[in-house]
Amino acid sequence: MHYSKPPTTIDEQIELLIERGMQGEQALMRRWLETVGYYRLSAYWLPFELPPAGNETRSKQFAPGLQFDTIVDIYVFDRKLRLLVTEAIERVEIALRSRWTNRLSLAHGAHAHLDSSAFQSGHEHLGMLSALANRIKDSSEIPVEHYRRKYTVPFMPPLWTATELMTFGELSRWFAATRDPKIKSAVARDLGLPSREVLEGTLQLLAYIRNICAHHGRLWNRHTVKRLPYIKRFRADLVIGSVQTETGLQNQPANQIYNALVALTYMLRHQSADTTFPARLAALVRARSAADQRAMGYPDDWEKRPCWRN
Repeated sequence: MHYSKPPTTIDEQIELLIERGMQGEQALMRRWLETVGYYRLSAYWLPFELPPAGNETRSKQFAPGLQFDTIVDIYVFDRKLRLLVTEAIERVEIALRSRWTNRLSLAHGAHAHLDSSAFQSGHEHLGMLSALANRIKDSSEIPVEHYRRKYTVPFMPPLWTATELMTFGELSRWFAATRDPKIKSAVARDLGLPSREVLEGTLQLLAYIRNICAHHGRLWNRHTVKRLPYIKRFRADLVIGSVQTETGLQNQPANQIYNALVALTYMLRHQSADTTFPARLAALVRARSAADQRAMGYPDDWEKRPCWRN
């Protein structure tokens, strides 16, 4: 099928929104459509469309009374939520980087990343190492340039310098590829999680969410592609749902942002008992309507659960 939709002017976009039932000041619509864009904002008003009829995929009509400033309010909230989540994931990432680097280098030396025996798959290790080498080659960071000027062998700087150039996604893949289960289990305990398997799954989810935040994507009302692993010690806080799998229905953590926020809260508390993240997050969410909270997977009794009472 050939794509044939033409670009539209801001005036045409405003006219289309009004035609579909959006209410509000046109000056406000114009300012936000110009500065944020129709496509980005559409992710926030799609949930307010009426159900489609018959074989239609969308009704393209808004629920009666929908105000444009309601969309703006949710968008601003989502931006604040992204900033908080980005801050929390940054702290987890830095802790992972520090803990894994220290434990791996003590076990395999300063250049552990060059030692293929320290990783599970030779081919996978070679691919990760090649990508890291290219990044180091193009880096102008002071520690990297210092290493180039002073040393010729090995050709790459030590692990604690190299890991600083890894993205969170790359770091999580290096961790997953680490051969020694004792190192991985110790790092999991360092970060407040019960096992290396749980940490690997949690890192995959957090790296996915980190990418959403980095591209200014929507967290509100989003179902994530990846799910948080079931973490028994967090069971009083997690929201669990039935998921259809190849072997039938299984109970798994729901794939909305709430469960990820539970994990982040416990991981940050493990690092620092006096972290202000849970209180700041709870205050932000508490100010939203029950419908907005449910759109993020929050249970109705979330404030009574252990994670948010402490």
